[in-house]
Amino acid sequence: MSCPVPERPEGAPRLTGRLNIRLRPDSLASSIYQCAEIEEQFNCNYELDPAYQGVMEDKGMSVTGTGENGEARIVELSDHRFFMATAFQPYFSSEKGRLHPLISAFVGAASSSGNM
Repeated sequence: MSCPVPERPEGAPRLTGRLNIRLRPDSLASSIYQCAEIEEQFNCNYELDPAYQGVMEDKGMSVTGTGENGEARIVELSDHRFFMATAFQPYFSSEKGRLHPLISAFVGAASSSGNM
């Protein structure tokens, strides 16, 4: 499956394959992965328009994972117990008997409380 971006600018990154993501140290993602940089599988070319990043951050959504040029790859709501959106698909890295760390953390958070 592919998710092409119409009128993609010349030289814009293609979000396919394994790509590096830098994690913000004080983020939920960083606490889940327990490291500063990860590599995740991408199979889609949709991404956050940088023109809206400041607006999102002003409203409480933080970019906590970035690509090599600062592109948003993970966003979180700091005032929510567990809210995270990614530009990659965590299930690509899950294996039989070993869930992806984000999926495990979400299930753990959901099962430790009646509601999220």
